[in-house]
Order: sequence, then C-alpha cells, then structure tokens
Amino acid sequence: MPVATEKAIRDLEFDRIKELLKGYTQSSLGKEAIDGLSPFSDRGALEEEIAAVREAEEFITRKGRLPFGGVEDLRPFIDRAREGNYLTGEEWSAIIQTIEAAARVREALSSQEGLLHRLARQLADHSALAKLIYRTLDETGEVRDDASPRLKELTGKRRVIEERIARKLRAFISRNPELIGDPVITRRGGRLVIPVKSGALGAMEFVVHDRSATGQTLYAEPTSLVPENNAVAQLEAEIHNERIRLLRALTEAFLAEARRFLRDREILGRIDSLFGRARYGVEHRCSFPRFSGAIRLREARHPLIPADRVVPISVDFGRGARALVITGPNTGGKTVTLRTIGLLTLMAQSGIPIPASPDSELAFVSRVRTDIGDEQSLEQNLSTFSAHMKNIVAILSEVDSDSLVLLDELGAGTDPQEGAALGLAILERLLETEALVVVSTHLTPLKYFAIRHPRVKTASMEFDPASLSPTFRLIEGIPGKSNAFIIARNLGLDEGLVARARTFLAKGEIKAEDIIEQLQREQRALAAHRRRAEAEMAAAEKLRRQFAEKLAAFEARKEKEIANNLKDLDSFLKQAQQEAERLLAGARKEQSLDAVRAAHRRLTELREELVAKEKPAAPGETPPALAVGDRVHVRSLNAYGEVVELATDRGMATVDINGKRLRTRIFDLSPAPEQAIPTRRFGARSAVTRPAPGRISLQLNVRGMTVAAALAEVERYLDRLLLADVRRASILHGKGTGALRDAIRTYLSSCSFVKSCGPATPREGGDGVTVFELEGD
Repeated sequence: MPVATEKAIRDLEFDRIKELLKGYTQSSLGKEAIDGLSPFSDRGALEEEIAAVREAEEFITRKGRLPFGGVEDLRPFIDRAREGNYLTGEEWSAIIQTIEAAARVREALSSQEGLLHRLARQLADHSALAKLIYRTLDETGEVRDDASPRLKELTGKRRVIEERIARKLRAFISRNPELIGDPVITRRGGRLVIPVKSGALGAMEFVVHDRSATGQTLYAEPTSLVPENNAVAQLEAEIHNERIRLLRALTEAFLAEARRFLRDREILGRIDSLFGRARYGVEHRCSFPRFSGAIRLREARHPLIPADRVVPISVDFGRGARALVITGPNTGGKTVTLRTIGLLTLMAQSGIPIPASPDSELAFVSRVRTDIGDEQSLEQNLSTFSAHMKNIVAILSEVDSDSLVLLDELGAGTDPQEGAALGLAILERLLETEALVVVSTHLTPLKYFAIRHPRVKTASMEFDPASLSPTFRLIEGIPGKSNAFIIARNLGLDEGLVARARTFLAKGEIKAEDIIEQLQREQRALAAHRRRAEAEMAAAEKLRRQFAEKLAAFEARKEKEIANNLKDLDSFLKQAQQEAERLLAGARKEQSLDAVRAAHRRLTELREELVAKEKPAAPGETPPALAVGDRVHVRSLNAYGEVVELATDRGMATVDINGKRLRTRIFDLSPAPEQAIPTRRFGARSAVTRPAPGRISLQLNVRGMTVAAALAEVERYLDRLLLADVRRASILHGKGTGALRDAIRTYLSSCSFVKSCGPATPREGGDGVTVFELEGD
C-alpha cells in the first residue's frame, strides 16, 4: 500500500513539487527519475537516500555543479537497433556524448565517499566501444573513408577515376569556352558534369542529367566520359554497401552492451535526481528534518508560495497531544497550514529537503490521508458533504498510530449542529487510533472540545481587526475567532445591528469569545516581546562575533610579529657566530694583547645585542620607569641589584649585583619589592641582596659544541659562578684540534675578573680541561 493515496497526492499538490524539481535536473533521465519519486515506506532506505542528497549538497557547496552535460536517453536507440535497424550519424553522436559524459561523472565522483561513490563505480566502462566508434565515424557522424581496408580501397579507386574525369572536363572547358555556361565542374546524380549552353547540343554529343530553371543551362557530361562516370557510379554503390555493413557491425557492438547501457541509464537518472534535489535545497535554504514520532516544524514555508509572499509557520504536536485543531477566519491560512504540514511530510519522506529550520522534526508515517476541499466554495450542498463523508469513512477504515490525517473544515457542508456532532465523533475515533491528526474548523463545539481535551492542541490563524486582514501567522495554544462582528462593523454595518446580533448568542458563547479575544491580545503582546528579545539576542551575538574576530586578528598579528622577531633573531645569531669565530681566529693569529682586548670588546657588544634581541617586547608592552640608583629584580637571573647606568635609547641598563656589573635589557628588569631591599648601614658600601644560589657544578662540559655556542655557555657559567660566590672551577672541552681550547682560554684571559687559567693536571684531564680561578672581593 502506498504511503500517500492519489487523493492525498492531489490535495497536497505533490506533483507540482516534482515539476518544480525537474527544473533543477540536467537531463531527461533526471526528470524521469523525479517523476518516479514517492514517499519511502522503509525507514532504512529513506535514511540512505537522505545521506546521498546530503553528499550531493556537500559536492555542490565545494565544487559546484556536476559535469552532467551530454547525457542522453539511449533507450530509443536500443529499441530501434533491436528492430533490425542500423543507427545513423546523429544517433551515434548522442551515444558517444553519453559515454563521455558518464565517464566525466564517474571521474568527478571518484573522490567522494558513500553512496555517490558507489553509484559512480557501477557505471560501465564503454571505452572500447567509444574507440570503435571513433575508428568508424568522423566528427560529423559519417563513416570514415579508412574505416575498413575494403572501404579505403574503394574510395581510393573512386578518387583516382574522379580526378581523371575532372582533368578531362577542365581540358574540355579550355578547348570549348563558347559552349560553356559557367566554367565549373559540378555533380548531378552522382556523376561529374559541366554546365553547357542549351545551344551546344547540336555542336557536340552530351548526356544531359539536369537543366537550370530557365532552361538556358544544361548540366551534361560528354559522351566520351560516360564509361568512366559509370565506373564511378559502380564504385559508389559498393562504397555505400560497405558503409552500411560497417554501420550494422557497429550497431551490433552497441547492442551487445545494451544491458549495461540500460543499467547506466538508471544510475545516471538517479544521480541527476539526487543532484537536482540537492540544488533545490541549497538554493532555497532547505534542510532535512529529524524523524521522530512527532511533528515539530520551525520556520516552515510552503514551497509553492513565492518567497516574497510566504509567511513561515511553527508548529509542535504529537508527543502528548496527538491532534491539532486550527481555527480562524476564512482566507486566514488554515488550509495552507494543513497543506504545508502534509506536503513537507511527503517531501521529506521522498528524500527531498524541506524549506524549514534544520532543527525541525517530522514523524515517519506509513500513511498520509487527506480530506481537503476548497473552503472558498459556495457549493456546500449534500453532494459535497456526501463526498467528504465517503472519503472520511475510507480514512477511518485504514488509519493507525503510524498515520498522518489532515481534515479541512471537518463537519462543514451540512447543518452546523449535526456537522459539529459528527466532527466530534470522528475526532474522538481518530484519537483512539493514536494517529497524528490536523483539523481545521469554524465550529465552536470543536473549539471547546480542543480546549478541554488533554490530547488535543489548539491553534489559530492570527487576524488583524484593524486592517481587516489575516496575518497568516499560526498562534499555538489559543483558539481563533470568526471575527464576523468586527468585520461587519468595520465595513459599515450599523452598531445597533451588531449589538442586536450579539444578543442572539448564548451568554456562554459571548464570554468565551471575549476570553479568546483577551488571550489573543496577550499572545500578540508576548509575540512582540519575543521578537524584541530575539532582536537583542541577535545584536548581542553579532557583537560577540565581532569581538571574536578582532581577538583572532590580534592573535594572528601577534603570532606574525613573534615569527618575524624569531626570524630576525635567527639571522642575527648566524651572523654573530660567524663574526665571533672570525674575531677569535684573528686574535689567535695575531697573538697580541690589543687584538685580544678588541675581540673581547666586540664579543661583549655582540652579547649585548643578543640580549636585546632574544626576548622582544610584547606588542604594546612599555619598559619599566627606572632611574639610576633604583633597586631592581633581574628576571633572567632571578637576582636583585642596583641600576648604575641606563641607555634608554638602546633599551639597555647596567646593574650592580653584589659588586659584579651586568649589562641587560631594560625589559628584563622590574622594580624590586620592598621586602627584597635591605637596610643600608650609614657609611657602608651599597649592598644588594640576591637569592641564595642553588647547587652549581664545578665543571662545565662543552665538548662537541661550536666555538660560538661554547663561549655563550662559558659566559653564562661565569655569571652563575659569580652569583654563587664560587672562585675556582674548570671547563671540559677535550683536546681535538685545539681550536675550542684556544678560544676558551683566550676568552678567559680577556676577562678582568678571571685571576688565572690554564691546563689541568694530568690527573684532572690534562690539556683537555682548562682550570681557572676568579678574583675575590
């Protein structure tokens, strides 16, 4: 049994959706596949179809349209060939285009995963047939002269004879210009002829094959050339037969692959259908809902109403309340709401994305049954009522808990009291089946039933009494009014007549209408508050995104600046290492004290530059405000000292740490906390506290290092020894070529605070170790 009956398909205009989707396909095969769409009854098959459409949407978003151009329906060609006909040039052109288009589709989807990839892999490889077609036919679809050895031989003979005939005709024209109407060689009836004047027949013998419209020009061949033209005609017949033979052989080769072509036809049609639905979804901002046991549509739009006119609706029922009763004025949108719910259900269950918010939900149903008529019709007579009842009886006989039932104007078309009673009975019966039910009505008893029943939810179509027009918005939780009195009064009906009409209503009905009106006013106020809140939330979200973008941009700039600084530092280190090695080599070569001192000064300058570069200030960081005499904390050494010299233009400072002077970056300093500043005794030498030194090794191992790296380690080692107040230590550098040893001893000798340095005793390592002693206080 199909999910939707023909009446449901017709009531919900599902065929119009198919026509709309056909415009998004690229071939007749895709249109045919769209025609065959119907709601799935198998949940697993539907999930697979939805996954395939989503894959197609992703492909379109990343790569654009699928290269589907050139795909033709080859079934008519197969049918013609099976009837014994050979195919012609145009048909072969369509076949080769389809083969090439299928190959492009297969290639384009080869990088995909999932169903699209599996479908593309099932497309047959017809490259062998394509090569045969290209060997047999030229680009115009005609059989090539060299398609077979026999055809090549025949066409060669014909060409030789025709060239001989042409030479003789040209010679004839040259000898007899007075007989020639136009000095050209043409063809009539497959024979080479020349145009001669009508009066030339008496002068020479000709065989006439055609004449001009005026009769003044005859297309004839000299009788001397008749045998050769007859030979050409004979060859033409043989060439024609050979071409027919080749076309029949090619047709047989095509028929041999007919089953594969027919399978490709189905696959290509399905792929085009999937991409057509995906294109529709992308262009109309559609999505697939989550399937559950309830209906929860958010911002749902009827797909057949133009985008500039459609009013989105939101509706939620099916978890507790299994039925939804919609009330409101005529032309207010009740029927459109019913059709929207039903049509979106058919679309989603057919693998078509729906125009609704991605967080929407729909029930997966086994049946969709409808009774939707034209609520604007004036022909509400017994025959119409009977047709409705006959349809509803059929619906009641087959619905169950997996059904969706849509009833428009339930109980209409007969006496209102009897119609309302029948409507209540039908609604109760449908609730017993656990089906999902949506009903539209004007009848007051049905409104009251919906308000009182715990398993029925009420909703109404909003109406603006000021403008006398519907807003087409669906308001959940409140029944609607007919608004007949308001409309009548605003259209000019006497106020007294309106008041008299209200007296004919029962007091309970008047009170209920007043309550409904008050609820509607409150609902509109709440909706206005909600819209303002949503606008404020949207503005806040926009500000949050802007802040996040600015923060990301700042982080990117900071990363870029750090990367640039590191690059500069790396370049400086390489240059400094080269210069240091050059200075040391020069010092060793000259062996003079002045050269050593100059090298030491330059090494000190390089060290200061390196300190200035190795930790660049963060973007926006300002140097601390310092003055000579300030107590500071040296962060890199975790020690305290006193500023004795400032070079703010270079960002450098000299700090005295327990009598030892250190030149460092200003950014490496911070004001010392009060508890770290000792009390100075009157007349005593300035003393600066430092933290207690940690345990320090009495030997530094620099074996395997380059000269520059080893000297940097030695310098840091000397700083640590001075801070720890250690006077004697050694450096393990190994013997090797002696370059590292000489550089270290030259450097130690140039340091004013190094008292002595030299090789260790044989027991301590000999010439592979340098022992040195530092000056005391």
